[in-house]
Amino acid sequence: MSKFVAIACLALVLSACSEEPPPPRVIEVVVDEVVLDQHQPKVRYVGRLQAKNDVAIQARVSGYLLTRDFREGDIVEAGAVLYTIDDSEYEAAVARAKADLASAVAQQANALRTYKRGLELVAKGAISQSEMDNFEAQKLEGDAGIEAAQAQLESARVNLGYTTITAPITGRIGRSIASVGDLVGPTTGDLTSLVSIDSMEAHFQVSEATYLSRVADNIANGMNSESVQRIEVSLELADGSIYPRIGRLDYIANRIDQTTGTLEARARFPNPDAVLVPGQYVRVLLQDAELSEDLFIPQAAVQADQQGSYVLTVDGTGLVVRRDVELAQRLDDKVIVKQGLTAGEQVIVRGLQQVRPGITVTTKSMASLGQQG
Repeated sequence: MSKFVAIACLALVLSACSEEPPPPRVIEVVVDEVVLDQHQPKVRYVGRLQAKNDVAIQARVSGYLLTRDFREGDIVEAGAVLYTIDDSEYEAAVARAKADLASAVAQQANALRTYKRGLELVAKGAISQSEMDNFEAQKLEGDAGIEAAQAQLESARVNLGYTTITAPITGRIGRSIASVGDLVGPTTGDLTSLVSIDSMEAHFQVSEATYLSRVADNIANGMNSESVQRIEVSLELADGSIYPRIGRLDYIANRIDQTTGTLEARARFPNPDAVLVPGQYVRVLLQDAELSEDLFIPQAAVQADQQGSYVLTVDGTGLVVRRDVELAQRLDDKVIVKQGLTAGEQVIVRGLQQVRPGITVTTKSMASLGQQG
């Protein structure tokens, strides 16, 4: 019996040795091509709208408010009357100033006559030189009195004019803080506010890192003030709609804010229909009007580790190779490659979990998958 078992075991061993090893598993990945393509460079920033002119309306003289001559929220024209203040006190001040000026003119005329007579008398030796000096001083005092009275009259007229408060600009008027009958004055604070509506400004912040990268690109491309003016600025509103009118950059700060690490920028937009209002949060879209040419790869191909961003490529023999890349902005499902790849190379976009650098794979292109779909 034991001899039979031994023979059976030997037969099994010989049979196992005669079997061929199973073929290695073929790994298939999906690849896409590195494409050189033209596009319009575009960046987005969060911004807030501000009026070009935002004026606080205040009383410059004290008095009781007689009228409010506008409807809150309306568009008012420059020069339109907004408030009137009781002017009786200021009319009286003008009358007093006119009387004081008349008195000064009379005194100056009398001093001038005395001065002229003194000149005749001092020439004849009828009066001393010291008396003549007094006459001259009285004349000069009369001249100064007229100037002082004229200034007082002008001041009184100015204060009288301040009793009528007018709109300094054309714009939308806000809520009135004061009511008819209130005592108002320079210490009252704002009576209302007035903001211009055409045009509107979008203020936004550019990070230091973004600014430096853009400057490096601009220097390499020979950017100048004309190319900055070429940049088109659009607004994306809170509901996702795009404001139909194009704006232009009109201000970039001359230094980076040390507390925030950002650079302030401003774009101006026409607003004839008053769609834009101050205080709105918007997305500011900056887009160069001229096309730029860059390398693009699918975002799905990009991986990252401690060494930075990289992709896995497949060469002509099917070998998987790691390529470290420097990336720029993302556009939809594509990303711009600044360094590390050349046009026409194949990058793996599906099956990345199954492969590593150095192994051989078979490939299927994204284009063929699209045709099958």
